[in-house]
Amino acid sequence: MSRIRPGKNQLPGLDTGPVQLISIREQARKQLLEVVDSRRGKKALVLDPAISGPLGLLDTSLTELLTEHGVVKLLYLDPGKRLDDPAYNAAEPRLADVRNVLYLVRPTLANAQAVAAQVKNRPKSQPHDFSAIFVPRRTIACERVLEEEGVLGDVAIGEYCLDMVPYEDDVISLELDGAFYDCVCEGDSTPLYYTAAAIMRLQALFGTIPRVQGKGPAATAVRDMCFRMRRESPGLLAAPPPPSGGSQLGVGSGGAGGGGVGLGGGRIDRMILLDREVDLVTPMMTQITFEGLIDEITGIKHGTVPWQSPDKRAGGEAAERLPAGRTLLNSTDPLTQYALEARREYSELGSKDISELKSFVKGLPKLNMLDRLSDVATPPAARAKEQLFHDRLNQEQAIVEGYEPEASVAFIEELMYRGADLVDVLRLLVLLSAVGGGLPRRQLDSLRQEVLHTYGHQQLLTLNALEKSGLLKASSGTKSQFSALRKALQLIVPETEGTGGAAASEPPGDVSHLYKGYAPLSIRVVEAALRTGWGPVTEVLQQLPGNHFDALQAVDSNGMPIERPYTSSAASSSSGSAAHAASNAGGAAAGAGVGAPAAGSSSAAAAGGLPGASAAAGPPGRGVQTTETVLVVFIGGVTFAEISALRFLSSRPEWPYRFLVLTTKIVNGRTLLQSFMDPLASDFGTASAA
Repeated sequence: MSRIRPGKNQLPGLDTGPVQLISIREQARKQLLEVVDSRRGKKALVLDPAISGPLGLLDTSLTELLTEHGVVKLLYLDPGKRLDDPAYNAAEPRLADVRNVLYLVRPTLANAQAVAAQVKNRPKSQPHDFSAIFVPRRTIACERVLEEEGVLGDVAIGEYCLDMVPYEDDVISLELDGAFYDCVCEGDSTPLYYTAAAIMRLQALFGTIPRVQGKGPAATAVRDMCFRMRRESPGLLAAPPPPSGGSQLGVGSGGAGGGGVGLGGGRIDRMILLDREVDLVTPMMTQITFEGLIDEITGIKHGTVPWQSPDKRAGGEAAERLPAGRTLLNSTDPLTQYALEARREYSELGSKDISELKSFVKGLPKLNMLDRLSDVATPPAARAKEQLFHDRLNQEQAIVEGYEPEASVAFIEELMYRGADLVDVLRLLVLLSAVGGGLPRRQLDSLRQEVLHTYGHQQLLTLNALEKSGLLKASSGTKSQFSALRKALQLIVPETEGTGGAAASEPPGDVSHLYKGYAPLSIRVVEAALRTGWGPVTEVLQQLPGNHFDALQAVDSNGMPIERPYTSSAASSSSGSAAHAASNAGGAAAGAGVGAPAAGSSSAAAAGGLPGASAAAGPPGRGVQTTETVLVVFIGGVTFAEISALRFLSSRPEWPYRFLVLTTKIVNGRTLLQSFMDPLASDFGTASAA
């Protein structure tokens, strides 16, 4: 057995997905080193803890790499610490002896105030040169804070465009932790701008996305921003679609669309924008897929999960000195391969000679890896054995199926009486409200009162935020719209049908098997968009928040970007106009990138059934239909189970689509609701408990 060497091979290769994302990671890594090298000599790097995780996804040996580029001190920004704090100067080299200090932080007012406080209160005897690098962009608000604190002249301002972090070959995250809360509660459109800018950068890398579909208020806003950016920068997307093979880094990263045109393998044929507000039911359901369950129980953060050494788990004084670590969890996990190899070689151990035994001992690090990976699966396995876990799953299923809401309310009240975690209680309340179109006013007031009595009146801030955002609301007295959605989109499928029939050996036949009979509403919307377009489901979509749209991105006879509603005739005519504009721009292939996928889509839409029904005929002018790459953008967050559902769809032989997921953040019901919990309430609760 070969020795396991932690390093870059633990990160996904990013070159085997629908499009090659390796260029995005390499570009981000390259720009980070350029930022660090912008200051000569030795330097201290002060990181915002919120970006340390995304940086770890650029290179697993990032600390050593930064050291090679002159970083002799790596610290975390702490608003309560001064630069002469003993914690900053305990180890050599001391921060006081490092002249260059670089802050790499998110552009929040709290971070700007923390940087300003450290710069303003620096010891006069210790000269420092300060740089504040904001991720992904500098903002006027942060600069104003520095100016008001009187330190703007002492700090060099810059930005590091880490706007997209590839998690897997088919998953990109913008790492915007509070995007959903900011949009629906605060009315802050900043996450929408970042999403639109990321989409423009993807188009700069892989060519213009011909067809754009979407549903929801945030989806409409992002579409409008993208169209405006495209009109304001017509030359940005004038390059032809990239070749099918190879990868080349993009150029630049500033501006609305990344500041330059680059090339990467493959192209994106269609984009579907989905607002998280359209489907609040799915994230409130407990995930039971492998990654989803681990995320629910243990928590997956930036592609890693917590892990403790056996000595740490055993306890004792020695264990207290062993810190808990994190292990990567992605498509490169070698668990199955290592388990099979270890079992086979261990069974053959008795027949080995001395030289073979030495080789076996050299491979023992694999056992450590097995220990780590088995430790990841242990907490979810233990939780799945608990009766309360199954009771909750059954109650969630009863809610989405519309059975006895009063019994669900009684279950929620019982959880509160047992002292269950507040987030678990709120999660069921939000699910019940989303499915029922709200709760009866008297019932809602009673449950609010129970929450405040059980968890403290400081949680009034959390309840107010949920009600302001519409996650908790009083019903209007009319029939729930979810019941119509449930029937029209077949959100509930009997398990025998969803799992492929009675035979256990048969593969699942529907995405509903991922939730024991519930098909995620968001995935059903994606299926409808791809199978028939919005036409046949227009009446159903009106039951959901926001508008729906279906448009083509094309160019006019003068080569200027235009948008037009999608129709079969528009899709066919777009090929000619796009080709004419491409010839004017010096790239005839750009016209093929705009027109060809749209024509294929119209053929599928005309069939009115499963995509496989039109696969044999194919689009006009082609003998065989090719697989279409679809970018699905989740604005407000996506769950691991929804990602698994899209992967399940693309794995079906009759489904000629491959999916690339772009999301503001990978979330679950817990993390989504925690963003609505006021920090003052949490601090008050902690202080009271102490």
